[in-house]
Amino acid sequence: MKANYWFRARKQHIGWVPSTWQGWTVLAVYLVALVYAFLQTDGRAPFFDRLWQMTPNAFVLTLILVITTYLKGEPTSWRAAEKK
Repeated sequence: MKANYWFRARKQHIGWVPSTWQGWTVLAVYLVALVYAFLQTDGRAPFFDRLWQMTPNAFVLTLILVITTYLKGEPTSWRAAEKK
């Protein structure tokens, strides 16, 4: 039985790439949540102050994304591609 991974491992470097609709949905929800977190900051503050205000929310959202990709992603080899 083939495992149903939402994210496939990158061939080079470290990380995952969405490979199913579930993976793309997780990524879209993450991006929408980041925009929402930015919009919930004080609108009268300068742009960079608003970014600083949303930093804790962005950290938590990114942590959730990394955990999700780790749990639902294909195992990685954690080594560089072999050179010819």
